[in-house]
Amino acid sequence: MQGLRAAAEPTRLRIIALCGHAELSVTELVMILGQTQPRVSRHLKLLVEGGLLQRNKEGNRAYYRLSTEAEGADLARMLNDLMPGEDEVHALDLSRLSSVKADRVRYAESFLDPYSQEITELRGMWPPDEVIDKCILELLKDRSIQNLLDLGTGAGRILRTIAPFVEKGIGIDNSLEMLSIARARLDQDGIKNCQVRVGDMYRLPFKQNSFDLITINSLLRYADEPKKVIAEAARVLEKRGALLIVDLAAHDLSALRDEYGHSWLGFSEVEMVEMLSEENLTVGRVKHVDGQKLNVCIWLASGS
Repeated sequence: MQGLRAAAEPTRLRIIALCGHAELSVTELVMILGQTQPRVSRHLKLLVEGGLLQRNKEGNRAYYRLSTEAEGADLARMLNDLMPGEDEVHALDLSRLSSVKADRVRYAESFLDPYSQEITELRGMWPPDEVIDKCILELLKDRSIQNLLDLGTGAGRILRTIAPFVEKGIGIDNSLEMLSIARARLDQDGIKNCQVRVGDMYRLPFKQNSFDLITINSLLRYADEPKKVIAEAARVLEKRGALLIVDLAAHDLSALRDEYGHSWLGFSEVEMVEMLSEENLTVGRVKHVDGQKLNVCIWLASGS
């Protein structure tokens, strides 16, 4: 009943419809709805309390999307699906939403990725992203994936690659700028089943056994304590879930430490198996992808 009461107002129905198309901040909703921030915030508070929306805090901002966990999730989806496309107000809202998404894309294109220099200078040394993505999908092709967690999601490449094959996906990163880029690119690709959140890879904001697939792509080599990253991933992984790690194979290019902040010169199979086994994870498959000077290794491990 609380969900029905929360939805029983024209503006709140408009908000439900908009959040069914994208994850939006209060500021963005104010721009679209043409109402004051206090009024929009009040509507959002009631929708969250009614279980129709979920709120994710990100720095000084909060983003809202249709609920996927609370009791009102089914009601929110039903109301969103019933919104008539020919409704003039809804059509105008969607037109303004398109402008908001375009602003996101412009920001993403103008933002200087802190890893862009490294990617540009080292691209010729390691295998192309397209080859790595193909190998990832090959390793996962026989799995049914309900809940995906991508650690260190960056611009969201792994989310966008795996999104068609999962029910729900969440990308975690500690950079608000990178999350903005990831959100814009998810919008561009029309991906609605994945979202991004700010988070610490050493202290994930999730309960135990929350995900049946966790991906860690090109992250561990920057981590001061990769064992702790794996341990935290293992904590939120379902007992029979899978952990997929993509990173550089062990190498001797020590200059990468000083030039690009690599804490680790890749990982050998022995090192990775040891770290995973400490968390009761067993490596089932390993894929080697050779580059010119740097090779990439993909480990797929699972619990028992």
